[in-house]
Amino acid sequence: MTKTNKLTTAATMAAFAIALPATAGTDPIVAPPAPSNGDWCKSLKSIGKVYSNKNSAFIQEVKFFGRFHYQYAYVDGNDIDGNSFDEDFDSVRRFRLGAQIKFLNGFTLMGRANVAADSKHSGGERDWGFQDWDELKLSYTKKGVAGFDALSASYGRHKIGVGQEARMSSKKIKTVERTAMSNKIFSNRYTGFLLSAEKGNWNGTIGYLSLDATDAIGNWSHGNALYLLSEHELSCGTLSFDLFYNLDADASGDDEVGVGYEWAASASYVTDIGSWNLLTQVVYGDNGDTSYQGATKKSQTGHFWGVIIEPSTFIIEDKLEFVARYAYQGSSEDEGIRTNSRYTRANHGGDVNSGRGDAHHSLYAGLNYYLCDHNAKFMVGVEYETLDTPNAGTQEDADATTLWAAYRMYF
Repeated sequence: MTKTNKLTTAATMAAFAIALPATAGTDPIVAPPAPSNGDWCKSLKSIGKVYSNKNSAFIQEVKFFGRFHYQYAYVDGNDIDGNSFDEDFDSVRRFRLGAQIKFLNGFTLMGRANVAADSKHSGGERDWGFQDWDELKLSYTKKGVAGFDALSASYGRHKIGVGQEARMSSKKIKTVERTAMSNKIFSNRYTGFLLSAEKGNWNGTIGYLSLDATDAIGNWSHGNALYLLSEHELSCGTLSFDLFYNLDADASGDDEVGVGYEWAASASYVTDIGSWNLLTQVVYGDNGDTSYQGATKKSQTGHFWGVIIEPSTFIIEDKLEFVARYAYQGSSEDEGIRTNSRYTRANHGGDVNSGRGDAHHSLYAGLNYYLCDHNAKFMVGVEYETLDTPNAGTQEDADATTLWAAYRMYF
């Protein structure tokens, strides 16, 4: 982290510390926790909110939050030379802590930090302690302005998701992992300005982003990108469109976020059919030429595309859920798409061409048991995937089956 970014992070943390005593007002109302009557689930959902007073002229709410995701995986497959491989490992997938302050009737200051980094899947170590900021931003929302129901503006470190699967929080995704396609077009955090609007059953966002790579708030000297979202609530479901456009070829080195493609667009539709919920999503994009970071040779350039189909239904209402998913991604060049960095590309000793190829299919089936809605749940899943690669070995494809068991918790 540069000296400037360290100072920015320190100043932001100081703002969190100062804001409470400086603006709490003369008559704060501390919201007592709701009586749980032994109900641990209600306590889990409310424990983080330590202050709430909508009538206050200064601070309206203060809350803390955390997220802990732990899982075990076993991978078994065959590489491009026809050799079998297998590996198992456990992983602290996510461990985040943060706080949020709502103040001056419209402003929100929010920061959430990653406090663990686990690279055991690639033969590395598990590190505890502050790693970087997941999000760090200041926003302002005003209702009933310029003909909109609400307008919001924010600046800071944002998490940008392209497509419904990527935009869905990891707290609430129904599969243990997102698809490789979603992780390709959603893998970074960006400093930038976001402007969002709501009107009736429509909401939209436009963003202007910096490609400066940092652990906190970046500068504007390493290229830029644009982000657009339009989402419509229809009587039969939710339809959304996303576009991420990289304005610069991320060739400046380690100080720049490596987007890995020039642009990507997605259309998503979520609906209910009887007792089933159905997510469908299509993706199309351009890796750009070899000047784009991540496309180190011509075989990794060209266009890419994908589709996701994810049906789910409750076997036991609000408790036991069945989830299935089919995902496909393809590309015009031999190595234009890639599998997820974990599992098929894990440190198992097999040659899978670094997960690169031109066609990748995956099938997932799993069960989710909700102890306390999404606040606490167990997940089990199995995924089979096959990857078509350039003919580097005795066969052109690699395949793998992954078994998961996971626990998810947040407050």
